[in-house]
Amino acid sequence: MYPGNLGSFYKRFNGLKNLSYDEHYNLLLNDTTEFVGSYTKTFRKLGIDAKCVIASDFILQNKWRSENCNKSGNDKKVLFEQVKRFQPEILSIENLSYTDKEWLENIRESVKSIKLIIAHHSSPIGPKIIERLQYVDFVITCTPGLKQDMENKGFRSYLVYHGFDKELLSRINQDNIFPQNNLIFSGSLSPGAGFHGDRIDLVENILKADLDIALYVNLEKRYKIIAKQSINLVNEFLKKIKMTRLRNYIPLLQYEETSIRNYSDTLLEKKQQPVFGIDMYNLFKNSKIVLNFHIGVAGNYAGNMRLFEVTGVGSCLLTDNKANLSDLFIPGKEVVVYDSMEDCIEKAKWLLDNEDERVKIARAGQQKTLISHTVENRCSLILKIIDNELNNKKINKI
Repeated sequence: MYPGNLGSFYKRFNGLKNLSYDEHYNLLLNDTTEFVGSYTKTFRKLGIDAKCVIASDFILQNKWRSENCNKSGNDKKVLFEQVKRFQPEILSIENLSYTDKEWLENIRESVKSIKLIIAHHSSPIGPKIIERLQYVDFVITCTPGLKQDMENKGFRSYLVYHGFDKELLSRINQDNIFPQNNLIFSGSLSPGAGFHGDRIDLVENILKADLDIALYVNLEKRYKIIAKQSINLVNEFLKKIKMTRLRNYIPLLQYEETSIRNYSDTLLEKKQQPVFGIDMYNLFKNSKIVLNFHIGVAGNYAGNMRLFEVTGVGSCLLTDNKANLSDLFIPGKEVVVYDSMEDCIEKAKWLLDNEDERVKIARAGQQKTLISHTVENRCSLILKIIDNELNNKKINKI
């Protein structure tokens, strides 16, 4: 789970120390709006005995350790024991960074019930992830581009887009504290190569155009920006003295090859605190238009969660145009797409000036998501993939 979502949970619930691990786990699972909760509960509805381990929740993990391991064992050992205790037939790993080569080898060898190990991965793959992927049966990813990248590197991969959990609709608008917004952006704005430089430029240009945009954003700390700027200055110096080969021996220098700008005063004045969980869905519900911008690693393909979160609650999505977007929604009828900063600003103004059309698009987008892009749809697809993989294994044994 994202730190912001966990932080929101622990701020809202008191007395957790008195709960057992199982009580604490069930409370968190039923409260969260994240992938882990929606998918676990949906698999159960579909007749699968499913349980998740939230490795990033150290408070919950320590509670399991104290109840089951006499407070001994490191984090990977606790994770191993939790999987072993459940004896799964399918082990589905959403975040490979909590494992390593030895852990994956050991879990396969020691837990004989496991028939398949699945990895979910939706970002570029570096050397450590490539090493770990050698020990899984296949990968599930969320865009055609990432799927192709996996296959080019020799890993069998399936495309499963993110989905919307329809159960969240019953929780939205309960004590909704957010004002009615015309246009919002909610998310991270971190400057630097591979982060959100283009996204920041878009937001800054929208502000210059005097559009009424509300920003619920997570900004980079000042010291981190200074650090990135310093790395970039070192890189520029190495270029001047023709010593760029040093970058091969100092990995840190490989991060910032482009110049880093500070946030504008206008952006800093407009920013509001980021929101998570059900608050985020309430924010979207109370906003006429929600701006979406995929990060650079998505390439020319759409597939982030925002596509389905915004349309799912019935707000109008204004998103960057991608090669596969028409596979998901009808542009101009179910969502609105833009091809440039200027086009984005023009489309946003048009939507605000044409309320009836905006509402019509928002309703059509919600209908598409609630029919075609639900978590239940995605879980059913994953179960079909699993059945296919298990059948292939039986055939290969014969």
